[in-house]
Amino acid sequence: MKVKTGFPLIVLVMAAILASCKPVGTALNVQSTRTVVSRTRTSTQPITATALSSPTEMSTLKPTQTLTPIVSPTITTTASPYPAVAPTLPRTDVHLIFHGDRDKPYVALTFDMCQKPKLPAWFDADIVDALLEADAPATFFLGGDWMRTHPEETKLLAQYPQFELGNHSWSHPDMIDLEEIDMHREIVKTQNILYSLTGRQSRLFRPPAGLYNTMLLSVSAYHGLYTIQWDADTADPVPDNDAENINRLVRERVQNGSIILMHGNGRGWHTAEALPEMIRYLRDSGYILVTVPQMIGLDPLPEDQP
Repeated sequence: MKVKTGFPLIVLVMAAILASCKPVGTALNVQSTRTVVSRTRTSTQPITATALSSPTEMSTLKPTQTLTPIVSPTITTTASPYPAVAPTLPRTDVHLIFHGDRDKPYVALTFDMCQKPKLPAWFDADIVDALLEADAPATFFLGGDWMRTHPEETKLLAQYPQFELGNHSWSHPDMIDLEEIDMHREIVKTQNILYSLTGRQSRLFRPPAGLYNTMLLSVSAYHGLYTIQWDADTADPVPDNDAENINRLVRERVQNGSIILMHGNGRGWHTAEALPEMIRYLRDSGYILVTVPQMIGLDPLPEDQP
């Protein structure tokens, strides 16, 4: 069954969220995802239609528990020159970002690298090849457990300065179901393993499945992280969503400041195939590809900015 071009976007989105951490070979019946739409609850509703760049009422929320150092499990790979515990970032105000400035033609390609410990995922090297071939920047949101089983692939991504690496939790749980201390553990363990493998420090956090509540936003800010969502979903974890339809969704959804959601963990089934045309279309349409930190002002914009 091929995904019809007129298929409702919300069904593709929900199917993609569910499929992104399912075992290989699990084909979703996208019709059945209608019954789980309520699973997103009100927690996925934007607090504001634009990126939060100033303190909000949630900025006053502070984690209530006294924290002890959280050390990541021993990494079974070649010796690392970096410490096992990442430096502590300064706390920041709450930043919940769905997109960048709508008046500027910047677009960010983002890829989630997620897995649950009992459902290991993979690494799509063809996505990296397509990005390098096009000299395209990108932002990868890495799960801690994914990095545990893919240390060399994590180091590979870190070798390229045009790739930004973000935090996507340790075990890809529904974060809003966790106690506060477990939210901290999911974030800190992931910060630690990224730093111990690469020496790079994440400044971004993407909640698994996009689920968040005020406590999670507060915990993310407590660790100095910006919470990053998206406004253009490709639904690439749906196996029958082919490259042509992925690019159709991008053409329909992209606009100035868009953050495009894709997967690089082997469950973006046709993402690598779609990328060359996607990148050509975006550039031919006048968009400039940037990393998320460039889009939100944490890093300088590229030299070819308008």
